[in-house]
Amino acid sequence: MKLVATFATIIALTGICLLFIVIGGFGLQTLALNPSLTLTFSWNPKANEFGILTMLGNSLILSFSTLLVAFPCSLGIVCALILPKKSKIGKLLQATLSFLVRLMGSIPTILYAFGALFLLVPLLREAFGGSGRNLLACICVLSLVILPTMVLLLESGIKKPFYHQHLNALALGMRDFETLIFVVIPKAKNVLIGAFLLGFGRAFGDTMIALMLSSNALNFATSLLDPLRVLSAHIALITANESVGGAYNALFVSGFLLIVINAFLALLARGILQKDSKTL
Repeated sequence: MKLVATFATIIALTGICLLFIVIGGFGLQTLALNPSLTLTFSWNPKANEFGILTMLGNSLILSFSTLLVAFPCSLGIVCALILPKKSKIGKLLQATLSFLVRLMGSIPTILYAFGALFLLVPLLREAFGGSGRNLLACICVLSLVILPTMVLLLESGIKKPFYHQHLNALALGMRDFETLIFVVIPKAKNVLIGAFLLGFGRAFGDTMIALMLSSNALNFATSLLDPLRVLSAHIALITANESVGGAYNALFVSGFLLIVINAFLALLARGILQKDSKTL
């Protein structure tokens, strides 16, 4: 069993290293030859302009905006899942909520985007005008996508300390909700930061939601109703139409930035969570 696990780990690490070498090699080569070609805000292949900074900025805007919605919702759901319920109805609702969160995590991202095209986009179009495919649509759907990841991580990191402190807090006259809010959550700040970072990385790297719900306009999103194009969707769009040339070469820089940012966030979150698990 250990041999199989070791073999699988070696294969996974080899694949990751090859991915870094290929994309990183081509990306760094493109940057070394002409940094000003891609590190600009203008994308116009006809004018030999292949700047990706607009898409990078939109990815950051979408990720941060999504976390502002999804993180508080995730924390609220975790509180509802952890707090003990005395009535049978409360326990049933708690079990149902837990099942729904895990079910949401198993649904492919493209189904969220496809459903939003027929349910959410028409509502936004009628309410605010335009096409209905904008930053607000992406935030609403992407929040649902990253929510299960953060909920499960927060639940695993907060539930154990809560039950450790539960009886002590009761002896001091504190209610369960007060114990969770004023004792456990402040001490679990590393878990909160780790969940935030992993949620951010999940939102930053998502492709299908931004591709299908954002109109993919080449401009900065300055309001919730603006269309936008993010870095991952940009890669998908250009790959579908180009196979050679400057636009295709610029994709390696985009891919390199995606890999570096997501790898950095994942390693940082892992380090924070491991440190937290040793202190609890």
